Amino acid sequence: MANMTNKKAAPKRNAASSSNPFSTWWNQQSGAIKFSMERLWFNPVSTWITLAAIAIALSLPTSLHLLLKNMQTLTADNREIPTITLFLKQSVTEQQAKDRAELLSELPEIDNVRVVTRDEALADFRKITGFAQTLETLDENPLPHVLILTPRLSLLSNLDMDIDSLSKKLKTYPEVDDLQIDVEWVQRLRGILRIAERIVLVVSILLGMTVLLVVGNTIRLDIENRKEEIRVTQLLGATNAYIRRPFIYNGIWLGLFGGVLSLVIVHIALLFLIEPVTKLASLYGSTFILSGIDVLMTLKILLASSVLGIIGSWIAVGRYLWQDDSVIR
Repeated sequence: MANMTNKKAAPKRNAASSSNPFSTWWNQQSGAIKFSMERLWFNPVSTWITLAAIAIALSLPTSLHLLLKNMQTLTADNREIPTITLFLKQSVTEQQAKDRAELLSELPEIDNVRVVTRDEALADFRKITGFAQTLETLDENPLPHVLILTPRLSLLSNLDMDIDSLSKKLKTYPEVDDLQIDVEWVQRLRGILRIAERIVLVVSILLGMTVLLVVGNTIRLDIENRKEEIRVTQLLGATNAYIRRPFIYNGIWLGLFGGVLSLVIVHIALLFLIEPVTKLASLYGSTFILSGIDVLMTLKILLASSVLGIIGSWIAVGRYLWQDDSVIR
């Protein structure tokens, strides 16, 4: 009796599962995913050539963006904030220099003040120039006390105007003999970075269109090879969504795997650049280290490459379906 009940209940469960919209949707998606993966590697040589073209097209804007990101750290780092050097008069004593430094540190425009005494400056000059014996012949130290000021950039909305007004204010102090602003290189670098941002944007758009063309052309060739199969499927009642689905997944795989391959290319290039860049930075007394691609940037690249694959395949399939409908009409 129990066996008969189970036999009668089994068809009911199967009917319920078949009528479940999520189960039906998932079966369609899983079938399209499996078919697209098999179709992707049906011709491995052609697939690898397509993936290589996509990877090269994606690796160039990725490398430019990474280069721009590393250059921006030169101006974002607090240690690289432009400084103002105050050369005090020879008559100013060390205590007077420290008193003036303490007063300057209380200004809202100043973040930090460092005092370099004439003895410290002379010792540094000896190390840099190597004229130790010549300097010993002098009767007195010719170097003045120096104050190195770091502006508070958070309060300076306009770097050019505010630094200029601050320098005029500092020149009014009686202890100040001369003033030097180390800001020109920052202005030039920021100007270069603004141009570089535009270049990276233009290159990214152009190479993104290249990826669309590569994916679209690959899907178009696949459609041509399967044209008779698609016609038969349409005669059996297949909808446009059913026909489009495996090609969309095929575009996703092309974009995703091409993005992964582009990341591999960029990482290999970084391995070749880390050592010479570190040596060059050490020659300038900097601790700059070339940074790589973080997790967020990796996800963005993979997402962008997948979206480009979807758009390229959607355009190719949509164009075929539109032409096919026109012929039928």
